[in-house]
Amino acid sequence: MAHEQFFFSQHIQEDRILIEGGEHLHLSRVLRKNSGDRIWIADGNGTAYHAEITSIGKESSFCRILERHEGFGEPANRVSLAVGIIKPAHWEILLEKAVELGVHEIYPLITRYTVVPSLKRERCEKIVLAAMKQCGRSRLPRLHDPLPFTGLLSAKRTGTVCLCDNQEDYPALDTGKENAEYLVLVGPEGGFSTEELALAIAAGAKPVLLSNRRLRTETACMAALSRLVV
Repeated sequence: MAHEQFFFSQHIQEDRILIEGGEHLHLSRVLRKNSGDRIWIADGNGTAYHAEITSIGKESSFCRILERHEGFGEPANRVSLAVGIIKPAHWEILLEKAVELGVHEIYPLITRYTVVPSLKRERCEKIVLAAMKQCGRSRLPRLHDPLPFTGLLSAKRTGTVCLCDNQEDYPALDTGKENAEYLVLVGPEGGFSTEELALAIAAGAKPVLLSNRRLRTETACMAALSRLVV
């Protein structure tokens, strides 16, 4: 199971799955799968399917569902990230590793110290999808459009909001709990401004400490996820 190749498809009807586009090309031309081979397919909505290939055509392939697995590869809680956008190379590493660690949703933030206020949306979505398949998850984490920090704070939400900062008088981030919901706030290079920290705390965010060392944005995200996701 650990070394199985996962494919992605949302074309599922009764006991049949259609695979097309780049997924079909990878299956048929790169991996050279044949009819009768068994593969794993994730629908991106939280279900994985063990399926048997029944036909491989020029443009698409069909599979027969053998088993359904709800929540396959998914954590027992929901941990989302709201992160100040950083330089593309580091942002792409952040996306990939966050998905592997079980992130639920990702909110790119435009903050006072954000240097790059936009994203290459298509490339980012490809990275999220590839990471989901690589680590064997069944749910595709949602990548939101960039939004201002104040816009995030004004949105209604449930669960615990953790504001990550390196002030030593903050309590350490606790281990996550099953069936709980968390939103982790992490600043860009340069962190959050004093005003942003005050606004977040006033909006109910819980300030927490990840380390007594200064962490890069992507490292802070990984540290928070590894502690909260269960």
